Amino acid sequence: MGNNGKPTPDEDDDQALSDGDQTLSDRDQTLSDRDQQASDEDQAAADLDLDHGGDREVYAESTSSRAARTQERDDVSAARDLTAQERDTAAIRRDAISLLHDEVAATHDREAAAADAQDGVADSRAQEMDEVRARALAGRVRAAQDRGRAMRDREKAAHDRRRAAQDREQAAYDRRHAGTDELTGARRRGVGIEELQSEMERSRRHGDNLVAAYVDVDGLKAVNDSKGHIAGDRLLRSVADTLRSRMRSYDLLMRIGGDEFLCVLPGVSTDDARRRFHDLGPAGPAPWSISLGISELRDSDRAQQLIDRADQDLLETRRRR
Repeated sequence: MGNNGKPTPDEDDDQALSDGDQTLSDRDQTLSDRDQQASDEDQAAADLDLDHGGDREVYAESTSSRAARTQERDDVSAARDLTAQERDTAAIRRDAISLLHDEVAATHDREAAAADAQDGVADSRAQEMDEVRARALAGRVRAAQDRGRAMRDREKAAHDRRRAAQDREQAAYDRRHAGTDELTGARRRGVGIEELQSEMERSRRHGDNLVAAYVDVDGLKAVNDSKGHIAGDRLLRSVADTLRSRMRSYDLLMRIGGDEFLCVLPGVSTDDARRRFHDLGPAGPAPWSISLGISELRDSDRAQQLIDRADQDLLETRRRR
C-alpha cells in the first residue's frame, strides 16, 4: 500500500495478474473437461461400431460423433493456443514488474547506504528494502512459472492439433466408406440418391443433359442357386467393374438393390448412354448379361422419378425381347 492507503501501481498489476491466473486456471479445468468428453465420445463411437459388428449402416451415427469430436478438439486446441499466449503475456508483465521492484530495491539500497553514512543504521528503510527485494524475487519466480505453464499449454495445443488431424482423417475415411457398398465399390442407395439429386441440380444450373441408366443383372438368382453366393458375389463385382470401365471418373455408379445398379451420366444423350452399354446385353460377348433402361432428366423430376422412368424403360425392353 502507498502512504495514502491506496494500492500502488505495481500492486494493481499484481492483482490483475492474480485475477488472470484464476481465469486461466478455470479455463484449464474447462479444457480438461472437454478433453474428457471428447475421449468419452471416442469410446462411444468405437462401442457403436463394435456392437454392430462393423455394420456400415451405423457409420452415419458414429461418423457424426467423430466429426463433432474433431471440431471440439479444434476448438480446444485454439483455446489452448490463446491460453499459452496469455500466459506468455503474463510472464512478460511479471518480468517487467520484477525489474521495477529491483529498481525500487536499488533505490532503497542507495538511500539506506546514505542514511548509514549519516546517522548509522536505518532499520526501517532496510526492512522496506528487504520487502521490495522479496517481492521482486517472488515476481521472478511467478514469471518463470508462467513461462513453464505457457510452454506446457503450447505442447498440449500441439497434441490437440495432432489428434484433431487424426480425427479428421478418420472421419473422412468413415464418410467415404459409410456410403460405399463393400462388395462392389458402388455408392450405397441412401448416399447415392443424395449425390444424384446434387447432380440433377448441377445439370439444371448449367443447362446440361443428364441420363440415368438402370441396370439389372440377368440370372443372378440362378447363379446363387446353382453355384453358390460366392459365385454370385463375383458376378456382381464383375458387372460393377465393367460398368465403371464404360463410365467417366466423375459419373455416379450406385447399387440400388441386390442385383440392380444405377449409372448416372451427366452431359450425355440417351443414345450415347445406350451405346456405352450396348454389348452387355444377352447377345454380348460377356459371360453374363444385363437388362438396361434409360431415362433423361426432366425439369420437374425428383431423383426417384428419374429412377422410376429408367426402371420402366428396362421392363419395356425386357418385354420386347
